[in-house]
Amino acid sequence: MVAAHPSADEEALLDWNESPIGPPALAVKRVIDAAGRLHRYPRGLMEEVAALAAAHFGVAPGNVLLTAGVDEAIDITLSIAARAWGVKPGFDGYEDRVLANGKEFHPIPLGPDWQPTAAPDPAIGPDDIVYLAQPGNPTGNLHPAEWIAQVRAAAGHVFIDETYQEFCSGPSALRRRADRPWDPRLLVYRSFSKAAGLAGIRLGCLIGDQETIARLEPRRRFMPIDAVSLNAVAGLLEEPEFMDRLSAYVREARAGLTARLRASGLFEEVRPSEANFVLAKPYPQAADALAGQLRADLVRVKDCTVLGMPGWLRISVSSEDDRARFDASLDRVVQALPV
Repeated sequence: MVAAHPSADEEALLDWNESPIGPPALAVKRVIDAAGRLHRYPRGLMEEVAALAAAHFGVAPGNVLLTAGVDEAIDITLSIAARAWGVKPGFDGYEDRVLANGKEFHPIPLGPDWQPTAAPDPAIGPDDIVYLAQPGNPTGNLHPAEWIAQVRAAAGHVFIDETYQEFCSGPSALRRRADRPWDPRLLVYRSFSKAAGLAGIRLGCLIGDQETIARLEPRRRFMPIDAVSLNAVAGLLEEPEFMDRLSAYVREARAGLTARLRASGLFEEVRPSEANFVLAKPYPQAADALAGQLRADLVRVKDCTVLGMPGWLRISVSSEDDRARFDASLDRVVQALPV
């Protein structure tokens, strides 16, 4: 149920990785100011942004490794594991990158509530890495802290993907007692592309103990992050209040979107989300009409069938104008369906 791509003058409802309040002003300024230097390598920018990121997350620069998105972070971390695990349904990028690197991927099944159905598989061992999104992707929910602690005790390394952390109510895995050393088995990924809704850039960072980060750094490609992305994130980190404003907007709008979906009468289930989208399952008798209307109105939502969640739609938090267009589409479907 994905609408056709709009033409240049026909904007579609925001995708789930885009900012509903536009880009941060300082990010735009940094990019514009840097435009005249695009003929030069971004020397020093990696170090500048790594230092800004370290300060933002409250860690030392040696704990941070910038990466060109989560795909590069997965590729790099696979170098320290013999095989990998990840939940199903879950982010398909983990399995794709594991298989592309010629390693085994083992699924951890989730139940109907999208939560683990049992204790961690006893086969998980010290040569393994487990990839976990927290909040979940595409489920938008939080896995129990006790279960994650059990996984961390069993695996050689655990990669906690906190791409949507800025929008959730749970604590970050980065929160720890200052008098305790960093767990060398823990790697945390944070995405600036998602935290600021900057879908046009690919930049995030791995955070871990300094010895592990130093071990992983040589696996990174030469100059893996372009100057535009680096300048955009440098500007973003100089304007931290933007992420606070975006987070507050998403939380409030997400509650309104959830209520609107439930009140429409078109969905048999709408689940709470800790991300910047909401999961909803249309009634079978409404599904085709809804799909057709959204397509006609150029409203883009994500059909989660390909993600292992048949019948579910992922609907992003959007701007007020896009929200009004989505509401109008729902109203048209309600009016067209028989009583």
